[in-house]
Amino acid sequence: MGVVHHSNHVIYFERARIEYMREKNMHWHDRPIDPMSFAVSAIAVKYLKTASFDDELQVWTQACIVRARIHFQYALFSKSLKSFIALGTTELIALGKDFKPKRVPNDLVDALHAQVWDEVWPPQLE
Repeated sequence: MGVVHHSNHVIYFERARIEYMREKNMHWHDRPIDPMSFAVSAIAVKYLKTASFDDELQVWTQACIVRARIHFQYALFSKSLKSFIALGTTELIALGKDFKPKRVPNDLVDALHAQVWDEVWPPQLE
């Protein structure tokens, strides 16, 4: 059909979440070998426009922590359309090796509290 299948947007968001955590030096908690991992407990996508095959896309990402849940927001941008084509959110919870909920480690809580959370989303284009 020449367009990006809607299910790929979730993959783009998940990849952006991993890159965001890596860029902010918060990736040390999100590996399968750690005593703790994070599970997606909620996800939502709002589709605004269609991305075409071979379109160059960018994902804007931001994160915050509310009690024991980490919230991410995503804005998927099409360079050819020069506009956002999808918005998304995910919510993550910390799990131990026994798959039972755990407290988010204090160092990660502190790192997330240090992040800027823009109330206006998606970001305004200049």
